[in-house]
Amino acid sequence: MFLPSLTALRAFEAVARHKSLRKAAKELGVDHTVVSRHVRGLQESLDVPLLYTSRQGVVLTEAGAEYAVALSAALGQITQATVKLQEAKQTRPLTIASLPGFALRWLTPRLPDFQRRNPNIDIAVRPSEERANLIGFHADAEILYGTPTEAELRYAHIATPRVFPVASPGWCAAHPDVTGPEHLGGASLLHEDSHEQWRRWFRKIGIPAPEPLKGPRLWHAHMALEAAKHGQGVALGNDLICGEDVAAGRLVEIGTTNVALEPYVFITRRDRWDEPALVRFRRWLLAEIRLETRPRP
Repeated sequence: MFLPSLTALRAFEAVARHKSLRKAAKELGVDHTVVSRHVRGLQESLDVPLLYTSRQGVVLTEAGAEYAVALSAALGQITQATVKLQEAKQTRPLTIASLPGFALRWLTPRLPDFQRRNPNIDIAVRPSEERANLIGFHADAEILYGTPTEAELRYAHIATPRVFPVASPGWCAAHPDVTGPEHLGGASLLHEDSHEQWRRWFRKIGIPAPEPLKGPRLWHAHMALEAAKHGQGVALGNDLICGEDVAAGRLVEIGTTNVALEPYVFITRRDRWDEPALVRFRRWLLAEIRLETRPRP
């Protein structure tokens, strides 16, 4: 009995799900021309039209839509069977993608506690500002700042921390007139990959953002906070990634504000939500966050 190649089937299933060759190619980590070639070869080998392209994008034929549903279910079963087989091993590796700031400043120092509680689960942390390709199994789970919109993903809310301006004690001493947000107009502001976070923060507190916004772009939150600790200007932080620095006096909050921008969320594929290793990590993560963010007596 003839069976198409698994590569061609995965390519078609991804195209059918995204209704786009380019999005499917991005998920699979190949060029869109490779995906197109696989799909074309699959149709030729089956001698059945599965899809066609129009100005609106990829359109499935009736046979193609029915085939895509069956393939999605079959690939899901293969995935679950593979995961179950791996869980039988003594050590279950788990790759967690995370924003660099959260990975460096919150997650990494606490991982020994998780390992002590779960000695049979190896953790690999993959810091990156780029979204992880969970659909393509490039990571098992992701910790994201913001809410995902993909229907194939499921997430748990971790926390929505307060966001506030911080600077070093030395910087504050050198700028005694800067005591609150209304005085930041002439300050050197430390930015991440763009000026947008500071602009959103000013909008939230009801103060017009100074134009032009001054200060360097340092791309990552943890780099902006390090620059702030070295007296280079004012950064935006939150309790999860700079709470310990504030408590230790290495950073000083400027004024007192109550602004939240985005939530931190824990994300996995929907069909992997109940995998034992992911459940254990998720429950540990949420418990640790709740313990640290609960109101102090």
